[in-house]
Amino acid sequence: MAGGIPWRLENGGCAALPLPGDASIASVARAHVSSLLPALGLTVTDVDDVSLMVSELATNVLQHAIPHGGCAKAELWVYQRGDGNGHDELVVKAFDTLREWRGAPEASGRMREHGRGLEIIDILARGRWGHHPSRSRLSSPALRGKATWFALPNPRTRIARCRRHARTPVGEAQAAKVLRSLLVQRGMNRFTVRHEPGVSVLSAEDDLTVRCEGGTFRWHARTGECGELPVADITEVCEQLVRLSEAMDDVHVV
Repeated sequence: MAGGIPWRLENGGCAALPLPGDASIASVARAHVSSLLPALGLTVTDVDDVSLMVSELATNVLQHAIPHGGCAKAELWVYQRGDGNGHDELVVKAFDTLREWRGAPEASGRMREHGRGLEIIDILARGRWGHHPSRSRLSSPALRGKATWFALPNPRTRIARCRRHARTPVGEAQAAKVLRSLLVQRGMNRFTVRHEPGVSVLSAEDDLTVRCEGGTFRWHARTGECGELPVADITEVCEQLVRLSEAMDDVHVV
């Protein structure tokens, strides 16, 4: 828990909260995010914008991803990551168990509302939003679904820097161990780890290979997709690996 808030803060720094499957979903998400940010030492330039976008994200889940009658299994995730340009950003994601994306506005009123909500997020996040296949964080076993997200600039406060640094694994072997643990929590049990001088390697058969070397994770998938991120962004590394694995499972790449 963070500051008395019913979040689970996993190793790596992602706070996760279960969301209700009823009309209270938006207010619950909004209230807890507003309380969570200062508890984690995070700041954003406009808290009202964050609250509005969180409401739209949660409402989207209620309208288009929660089965009639409830049983949501929806989750809200909040964490920091680098933006690739030397700055930090706040990432907010809503997970649901409806795999397919229903983002295109259609004729019905509910879908028109859905479209307006996404337009609001697009404007306020300046295009920094999207969706991808993912797995849950709070269910055991982990459930397959998707995550819809937005990101906003996040000033690097002293408290946030200290907490993020404290959560960063030290050394290649420790970083690889923590990453494998995060992947196992998401139901990805196929990764094995081997250690060599100056480098640790995680591999999942021939699907994915991840090298941790010089404070950086580098990965390569059998689809040809590759990427790299610093160890400090281990939460985002895990997200990218889960996304890749789920996408490959969806299309049955051979």
